[in-house]
Order: sequence, then C-alpha cells, then structure tokens
Amino acid sequence: LMRFPVAGLLLCLCTSLAFADTRFADPGDEAASSPSAHLMSHDDMVMVALSLIGTPYQYGGSSPETGFDCSGLVKYILGLSSTIVVPRSSAEMYRMGGRTITLDELKAGDLIFFRLGKSKRVNHVAVYIGEDRFVHAPSTGNLVRVDKLDDKYWTRYLLGARRVLPENDAPEASSQTAAMP
Repeated sequence: LMRFPVAGLLLCLCTSLAFADTRFADPGDEAASSPSAHLMSHDDMVMVALSLIGTPYQYGGSSPETGFDCSGLVKYILGLSSTIVVPRSSAEMYRMGGRTITLDELKAGDLIFFRLGKSKRVNHVAVYIGEDRFVHAPSTGNLVRVDKLDDKYWTRYLLGARRVLPENDAPEASSQTAAMP
C-alpha cells in the first residue's frame, strides 16, 4: 500500500467531497452531450481514485459508505469524474466499447482488465493512475488500494486496457506512459 503525504491526502479528500453530489448523466440529456459536460480532467479522476484508498471491499458495493467491488469502484470514479456512463460489471465494461489500447499507450484514467484465476472471462477492472500503478478494489477482506502493473501476480492475469476518456486521445493529454516490463 502506498503512503501519501497528509497534504496530498487532504487535497484528494477535498476533491472527492466537492463532487460528492454529482450524479451520472442521463445519456439523453443535452447538457451531458456537450463538450463542456465533463466535470473533471483525467488528473482529477486520479485524485478521486486516490481519495478512495482504504475503503473496504464489498461484493456488489458501489459507494464509499457501503464499500466497493472492482466494477462498482470504477463506475463510481467515472461517475464523479465525467459524464461517461459504463455498465456495472467488469466483463460488460470490457465489451462496452471505448478504444482498445496497448500498455504502451496507457494514460491516467484508462481502464485495465484482468482475468483472475481460472476464469474464462474478464472478472476484474482497475483505473490506471500513471507510473505503472493502478487503483482497484481487489477482493473480500481487502481495501481499495494501489498496486503496480508490473507485479508478477497482476502481469500473469492482465488481459488488456481500454480508453474511455476521449481527452486521453488528445495530443496535449499530460499523463505518464506506462513502463513495459
């Protein structure tokens, strides 16, 4: 588990609280379809993700009050960070669209997918935060945490990545590229 300076953690918490009442946009809402409808940048998305570190894992959980499972965490972060609406399960998120990207293309805010254990389908999703790290809700009995993408365990089960934030395709997007093992 990564340790963050108190000032950085407070900034993360303040960013998260400032948008606590934000709701997912209705896809039919005209305001949601405008370019200015995105509430925060991909960097702000990372701040929200980091502010949730330490939240308990809860199967089916989708809020800081009830805890999170992996897809509930991603859906919550995207709901606070943008008007992008994603499906509820990690397998549906993987199939939902977005753009498939290579690990060399990873930028903060992209989604990373895993097929853990002997599963034949995607069963875990995380938010890439840069510097070869990701935030996720790992499993029962654990807390939301940061892990390294090049860890042997995660490398073994890594399936792929998708870009759901259109701004990450813009040339001026300022996020770190993942280091390849």
